[in-house]
Amino acid sequence: MIKLLRMAVFLLVLSAEMYLVVVLGDRFRPFDHFSFFTVLSNVFAAVVALLGVFNPVSAQIRGAAVLYMGTTGIVYWLLLRDIDVQTPAYANWVLHTIVPILVVAEWLLAAERTRRAWLWLSFPLAYLVYTLVRGPIVNWYPYPFMDPRTHGYGAVFLNCLVVTIVFVALAFAVSWAGNKLAQKQRESLSHS
Repeated sequence: MIKLLRMAVFLLVLSAEMYLVVVLGDRFRPFDHFSFFTVLSNVFAAVVALLGVFNPVSAQIRGAAVLYMGTTGIVYWLLLRDIDVQTPAYANWVLHTIVPILVVAEWLLAAERTRRAWLWLSFPLAYLVYTLVRGPIVNWYPYPFMDPRTHGYGAVFLNCLVVTIVFVALAFAVSWAGNKLAQKQRESLSHS
């Protein structure tokens, strides 16, 4: 069951990415495309899921994928749902809703103990720096809440602070849930 769920994650992300390339055609810009946190987190989760079909993957790596996908889903539904994110409907639904739910479900079904959840925050921080440095150079930002051209850097700071709070809270929730569920699974196996 877990391996099928992991394969479904991989195939859904692959299909959404291929769909985007085909539907966008000449409008597909690889550098901009891979500057979306949604795309990066989905591709990361898909690779982790595919690897997990064939071999065990470190709980730290799996936990990071869960954090990034969970945050992708939450931020989309809280900040971006009513904004045109320039993603065709199928890919939008798969990348922002279906895959985040499946990745979180897979974690809850096959929980593992993790440590140092705060290390997972290094990628979102690097992404934020990359986006804010690249944005003025190419005059493009992947998300409206990160674009200082409209409301200034103060608004971007506040928006990013809210997203950071979501990341931190979710990182510790993912770690806590993994640790608690893994402990319960071990206890039930020892009593069997």
